[in-house]
Amino acid sequence: MISNKNRALADHQSYDYQDQDNVVAEYLLQSPDFFSRNPDLLTRIEVPHRERGAVSLVERKLTMHREQCNDLRERLDEIVDVAHQNDHLAELLHEYSIGLISAASLAEVFEFTEKTLTSKLGCEDVRAVVLRNNIVETCMEQAPGFVSLQDVRFARSVRDLHTRRPVYCGHASPERIRLFFANTDLTVLSVAIIQLSQKTGTQTVEMGYLALASESKSRFAPHMGTEFLARFGSLLSARIAVFYD
Repeated sequence: MISNKNRALADHQSYDYQDQDNVVAEYLLQSPDFFSRNPDLLTRIEVPHRERGAVSLVERKLTMHREQCNDLRERLDEIVDVAHQNDHLAELLHEYSIGLISAASLAEVFEFTEKTLTSKLGCEDVRAVVLRNNIVETCMEQAPGFVSLQDVRFARSVRDLHTRRPVYCGHASPERIRLFFANTDLTVLSVAIIQLSQKTGTQTVEMGYLALASESKSRFAPHMGTEFLARFGSLLSARIAVFYD
């Protein structure tokens, strides 16, 4: 059993070491020319190394610089990759905008939207939900991807998804899958539901929803960024508004 005297001595020695460490560290920081005046210490002082046991101070510093350079290189590569992705998405939005302008009918608008999302973004199923009855029948006749928001349950089911943001990404309940993706052959594991709306003065007119489905859980994950999908929805909303009364 350790006596109080020995414990006090151990605590005192530990405190002395810590105090000495602080003094040495402060002195070296305030004396940047110390190793210039004592160059032999650079090779005599050994620093513990997890893999090589012990290395000189110079070797350790070089190793740290290499590790820092590798970290910076990896971060730079990540930044370049993100920049390339952003360029690709910007080009895609540009092409989509031109295609929307060229579409002569709402059915063509959806057909082009569906083609873009499936071929360019790899979406496995795309559905558009429109709210206005005067265009529902025409759309459903010309483009089977259109769905009418006639069911009150449907309205309640989707409205709570967009209380805070225009794009919902994540898991969908069986009810929402049946309502949005009726007759689909997919095993839907994740969805992105984009609210379509248009501001008129101080009012926001709801026009519908664009729903994307995937058989991958991670394709439309809750934590993913939604800025691109939100802009995509804004373009589609602006084009759909032309066909509204």
